[in-house]
Amino acid sequence: MPSGEGGATSREPRIAEGDDAEARLFAAAILTGNYAAARSVLHAAIGNGLGYIYERIVVPAMEEVGSRWYENRISVADEHLATAVAQTAVASIYPLIRWPAGGPRAVVGCVEPERHAFGARMVADLLALDGWQTTFASGGISLARGLEDLRRSEVKLFAVSVTLGEHLPAARALIENAREGVPGVKILVGGRAVAALPDAVQLLGADAIAASASRAVEVARSWR
Repeated sequence: MPSGEGGATSREPRIAEGDDAEARLFAAAILTGNYAAARSVLHAAIGNGLGYIYERIVVPAMEEVGSRWYENRISVADEHLATAVAQTAVASIYPLIRWPAGGPRAVVGCVEPERHAFGARMVADLLALDGWQTTFASGGISLARGLEDLRRSEVKLFAVSVTLGEHLPAARALIENAREGVPGVKILVGGRAVAALPDAVQLLGADAIAASASRAVEVARSWR
């Protein structure tokens, strides 16, 4: 595991050839803590839609940040700053989006004590844009809180993100409790730990997995 201490000082992003220049600009902005530049990139791309912004700009940039942290080229503080700038820039485009009202209810979040919530936030946003009434549990979904939301709100979809493998047992326990407490609820799982887990659907007891936010929307749409 990386120690989190800073390595190379370069902030030039190494996003693979073929990715949009917008992703490179956004990565460079968040790696240097330049909120104004990051915001400018997203606002310029708003005409392409939120899905485009997330999957063509934000996700590649955040993967670059994650790779730099893993390779010990930036510190934990650098990673936290980049994530905070990215999230704040994303929040700045919310008022520009027409969010539909009504629709079936969904709860989206991370297993407690998971704190890598940005991916789950993007899933929640795209579900909301696709017509779901979405509750995002930003601090992590504890067993009690998640199940209470399911029972109280007649939730049809429960989407859980797991980034770290050590949190997979908690995800399985959460899903088992959801099955017992709310029969019929559809459960979708995703995140880096899930993607690396063979037979994740069977092992976690979910209905489906999604490797991306757009795929999560497609799967959820089939359950509406």
